[in-house]
Amino acid sequence: MPLIMSLFMAFFILLGSCDQGTKPVNDVLGDADSDADVDIIEQNNLNNFIYPVSLDLTEVDRFVITQDLGHLAFPDVAPLADGRLLLVYRQGDSHVDATGRLMKQFGTTDGTIWSTPEVLLDVPGIDDRDPSITRLSNGRLQVTWFQYRGQSMGLDTVYLHETFRSESLDEGETWSDPVQMTPGTMNLATGAGLNAEGRWVDADGALVVVHASSAPMVEHGNDWILPNYGGNALNLNNIANCLRSQISLFFSHDMGQTWEERPVLPDAVPSVWLQEPSLLITRSGRQLLHVRTAYGTTPSTPGDMAQSVSLDDGATWSSWQPFPFVGHAPDLFQTSHGALLSAFREINDAFTQEWVSLISSTDDGNTWTAPLRIADCGAIECGYPSFAELDSTHLLVVFYGPGGTTIEGVIYEMQPVYEAR
Repeated sequence: MPLIMSLFMAFFILLGSCDQGTKPVNDVLGDADSDADVDIIEQNNLNNFIYPVSLDLTEVDRFVITQDLGHLAFPDVAPLADGRLLLVYRQGDSHVDATGRLMKQFGTTDGTIWSTPEVLLDVPGIDDRDPSITRLSNGRLQVTWFQYRGQSMGLDTVYLHETFRSESLDEGETWSDPVQMTPGTMNLATGAGLNAEGRWVDADGALVVVHASSAPMVEHGNDWILPNYGGNALNLNNIANCLRSQISLFFSHDMGQTWEERPVLPDAVPSVWLQEPSLLITRSGRQLLHVRTAYGTTPSTPGDMAQSVSLDDGATWSSWQPFPFVGHAPDLFQTSHGALLSAFREINDAFTQEWVSLISSTDDGNTWTAPLRIADCGAIECGYPSFAELDSTHLLVVFYGPGGTTIEGVIYEMQPVYEAR
């Protein structure tokens, strides 16, 4: 699908627990030079974790996991208890339509051999979109995604979408019925319509707010946290007048039975669309959000990817700090070495060139490398990458290929570099 068509279709949508590290010893490099090693510990250790000063990534394998004549997109991957991998993604006839359904495939521990695609979930008449997968500390698997549908209201159509979850207790073989997590409706009552400002309101005159998710749910102690974006349902005839989408974190303290919404920096940048957030809680306890933005009159215009940081367990957040590039659907990840990774769809400012890219940080997200480009897609849509660490030296990145005809994987060899500074 040409990039311009991908952007047009975007108008129709507004929107594992880490292993505990070992305490450092005097000779972390094994070079019998305790003075230099103590310097490394002092400079790069946070809460008894040793962080490398850089992480070298070398590609060692590249392959197609599956391909389709329709449209494949939004893959996410997580490890199972026995080391195998579970991949989830959307499959449909086109980028946006009611045939959208959630698919699953199982991969070997080395990430190179994959089972035949199977339907994970398909709600008739609904576009099931952008699945993400989380493995909880108790072994449960949680898939989160958003359902999307158009509802005719007189001569107009309102596009509704809300976030749902399903869980598996048998390593992804079977899944529960969908349960809605966000508070909006998927079916407006008679009397809803456009108000004098051209914004969708329900029968009581309240703004119709829709929600979506694009990254995995995060487990933090007894809390489940879902990064989410939401805003006024789009009026396609007057998008510029719609209220811009905002970022929220939805918290559950009772294993997903109820959810509490906590907005992140509400109305801090009212002229900017904030979308597709990814949340990472690092080993030091720091919380990072990476988001897609759009600076123009629609959510499909260019905007730099941005970061916000919380140092007080999410009570407050720093102002949004832009990266020097356009990035969509970031996926945040921390390796066993402590390095941070963020992968995303990168697009040039003219929206004529697209890549799948990643950046890395070895100082807990204070600074990041320039983008490493995983795939060059030309002017064709691609991206929405996800990570899985295969072992301490190998990293798998999955993404959808140009035009949504493939789900692909790349394996990198990881070499952390420890140096006294």
